Amino acid sequence: MLPDLALLGISQKAPQNHDELSQCRGVDGRHLKGAIASEILAAVARGRDVTAEFPVNDVEDFDRDLRPAATLISAWISEVAGKTSIETALLATRSDIIDYLRGNRHARLRTGWRAEIIGTDLDDLREGSAGISFDGKGGLRLVRAAPEENFEQ
Repeated sequence: MLPDLALLGISQKAPQNHDELSQCRGVDGRHLKGAIASEILAAVARGRDVTAEFPVNDVEDFDRDLRPAATLISAWISEVAGKTSIETALLATRSDIIDYLRGNRHARLRTGWRAEIIGTDLDDLREGSAGISFDGKGGLRLVRAAPEENFEQ
């Protein structure tokens, strides 16, 4: 099993040999021994042969009214990532957040393990039934509003 950081490091460097693998962030000695290193390099080679198709990045066209929400949600997701020991970049990228805020039904934050960790909370934030506040210890926390409460002033 590879740590999240090693997966990110390997995917960013796409090593072709043992020396390059050893230079990847998060990879340590136990990943460089025997069959493990060979299997990692073989998986990278298979991945290199796959043609990647990426959606058009239209982050620049993102609604200006939602930019503050994206920034706030990004800060909160960083807090959740720290508490769950998941790399923030694996839990949610800015593009993931924007995709979610745009209402894309197939957004990564609406499905799978990401939705299990933060999906309901994101929905509550977006609907206004929850807010984010400081926890008094330098972190952030999610605060649920009572049904009659309104966060507007």
